[in-house]
Amino acid sequence: MTTATKKRTSTFNEKAKKGLAPGEEISESGIIYRKRKDGFGTWRYDFTQSGTRHKGVIGSDRDGVTLSQARDVISELRAKAITDRISGRTGRSTQSSRPFREVANEYLDWSETHHQDHRHNVSRMNNHLLPRFGDRRLGDITTAMIETMRTELRRAKVSAQTIQRIVSLLSCTFDFAQKSDPNLDNPTTRLSRVKHQKKEVVPFTREETDALLNTGAIQYNTVTRGPDKGKKTENKAKTAEFRVIIGLALFAGLRASEALGLTWENVDLEQGLIRIDQVAKEGTIRDSTKTYKPRMVPITSSLKPLLEDLRQHHVEGQRENGLLLSRNGVAPYNQIQVMFGRMKKRAGITSDKGYHALRHTFATRASEKNIDLKTIQKWLGHASISTTMIYVHSTEEHLEAAAKLLD
Repeated sequence: MTTATKKRTSTFNEKAKKGLAPGEEISESGIIYRKRKDGFGTWRYDFTQSGTRHKGVIGSDRDGVTLSQARDVISELRAKAITDRISGRTGRSTQSSRPFREVANEYLDWSETHHQDHRHNVSRMNNHLLPRFGDRRLGDITTAMIETMRTELRRAKVSAQTIQRIVSLLSCTFDFAQKSDPNLDNPTTRLSRVKHQKKEVVPFTREETDALLNTGAIQYNTVTRGPDKGKKTENKAKTAEFRVIIGLALFAGLRASEALGLTWENVDLEQGLIRIDQVAKEGTIRDSTKTYKPRMVPITSSLKPLLEDLRQHHVEGQRENGLLLSRNGVAPYNQIQVMFGRMKKRAGITSDKGYHALRHTFATRASEKNIDLKTIQKWLGHASISTTMIYVHSTEEHLEAAAKLLD
């Protein structure tokens, strides 16, 4: 005869949670559920391991924290407490009790002079990490909490690339704290690996680049008053400048920041070379490249007449020693993307390809002309050839030509 086993009712069942008055709580095995005034509850932990008491807040069910997640957090904390005791790290951490907000601000101060991506670091920290972890101690932030954050960001339709950068910023903050406390644990190192479909950057077609140079780059002055009000005349100096904006990426493979930081002192039209040793970010010149290595790129026959035309206009305006892309030769433009968007619209290009796709176009066309990857890597300024391989695409024209070889 088979005896039915009575299923154990959870301490945290819905009836028990709804029956709590504000301020009341229920607990089991170190997990606490406390009712708040707004009707939601907060998950907490309070347990003693190896003679040391551990307590803190896990999160609210209003934010989507579940009993299962709370159990994952406390299991991880118990395991960490045991590991720390065995390794002798218990009681030796100097950073684990510090608020995340305090360490994050120190990291951002350090990042300002060490990272060219500082503005984005500040934005990701303020928008994603500080609201979630700001008031927590470093030692209370667990891998399970970070996994929950990733899940919620995915549900909020945040791109996989942005989520990866947010987690990377969190990891860098812990790494920064570990410089003064090697015993501090970095919970991001145990995150599960998430695979996602990468969006491929599509290079521009020759028809599109011709349209950009011949239509999109043309700039006009418009008469605002008088009998000729509304009449447009081409501003040839601005047209020359906008063609160089396109040409530096399309024919030389420069990044937007490198093009914005380029000066005439680094352009040798006689030798046919451009030296890249600085960039412009957010309207400010930075005296280093993205990889902190200067490089030389050739001035091709397609790029040279564009540079010569702009050079002539700058000589006439007594700007022969300043920045190529600037209103006055001294202060660089803040960004190229908005300007490029207007050029695309004027050229009749409706795709979402950005300025960076011109670098991909440069690499792809160089590969189609049988230039080896090591050379393309050097021109693009990539630290790894695997990165360069991402920039080389097979266009429809190239695939058709390859197919004919099979006939």
